[in-house]
Amino acid sequence: MVTLQQVLPDAFPPQDNLFQTAFWGTFKYSCGQRPLFFSAVYSDDTLSLVFPFMVLIRSRNNSCYAYAPKAPSVQIPPEKRGALLEELSLAIQQYLPPQCICIRYDLAWRSLYGKNETVRAESAQLVMNWGTKTHNLRKAPQNYMCPDTIVINMSLTPEQILSRMRTTTRNCIRRAYRSTINFAVSGKDELSAWYNLYRETALRKNFFHENAGYFDRLFSHEHIQGNAVHEPPPIKGKNNHVKKETIIPMDAPAPLPQFFIMTAEKGGHLLSGIIIALCGHNAYYMYAGSSLEQRKLMPNYGLQWEAIRFARSKGCTNYDLMGIPPNNDAAHPMSGLYIFKTGFGGESVRFAGTWDFPYDTESYTYFTLEEQMK
Repeated sequence: MVTLQQVLPDAFPPQDNLFQTAFWGTFKYSCGQRPLFFSAVYSDDTLSLVFPFMVLIRSRNNSCYAYAPKAPSVQIPPEKRGALLEELSLAIQQYLPPQCICIRYDLAWRSLYGKNETVRAESAQLVMNWGTKTHNLRKAPQNYMCPDTIVINMSLTPEQILSRMRTTTRNCIRRAYRSTINFAVSGKDELSAWYNLYRETALRKNFFHENAGYFDRLFSHEHIQGNAVHEPPPIKGKNNHVKKETIIPMDAPAPLPQFFIMTAEKGGHLLSGIIIALCGHNAYYMYAGSSLEQRKLMPNYGLQWEAIRFARSKGCTNYDLMGIPPNNDAAHPMSGLYIFKTGFGGESVRFAGTWDFPYDTESYTYFTLEEQMK
């Protein structure tokens, strides 16, 4: 059984999962999405779990869907995953707009299947729905967040971290340092120069990029801090009355995650720049841009080593490189990214991917067909 209590951002419990923090929800509010924050309780005959749960309401035409990034952030035996998602989906429905098509989860759980094992969506759905009452959980047509990633264990010593790297990666790091590249950590002051490099890289490699305003909001804490964000009134439920909000008092508001711009420069020229996020014990490699100028000096490799050292000095024990192709397929358009990130010697992790619980089956069918066509 799942019970939910809606809370304000200031009362949302702190945690290491960046994408389930008040910071991330209120930041997305500044981007036009509507966050809802809850304290969730799951209990059955053998388990009793309490965890924070945040969803974003995303509008589309005359409808919307609810999106739960990297959620639920609680560990549960694999055989109970489907039951938790089902009950969570049904419990939250009363807080969602009547025109909400589905709730979509980017799961924070690791995949039940091997790293190199390909599983049909139908088979995965049978396993996920085992023991549920509605058998309504669907594997989304495509994953929103990349399910495959590399996570570096930074609780090790620097020498141990280096020893786990591929030899060529260590050599590239050494080359960057021998080339007397200047590495720096900064904040919003370097945002304009970094964004130009990021946009140039996106256009060159033909991948999606955010606009400059997105990053201005990300680094402007006044848009994100709980005391500056006014939570909209509770959404009306399907029974057309306003749901009363329950505030759970906390000793202190959740601490803000921190974002940093790290740059590699030589001779006054910006060669590479990344944005990393620090959230509790976790660090995330979020956004990047690099120049073709002097790329033989390997600034990207040196910059990642600087990021590891910096995040480690701030108390982080895990560094998520945020996405790789599923395997070392040379034909994959992002195969270079696979080689680059796996070279740092972290653990190769596959998450369970993106899953949906439809509320309106007919609308959901059109919704997923539209996604596939795009």
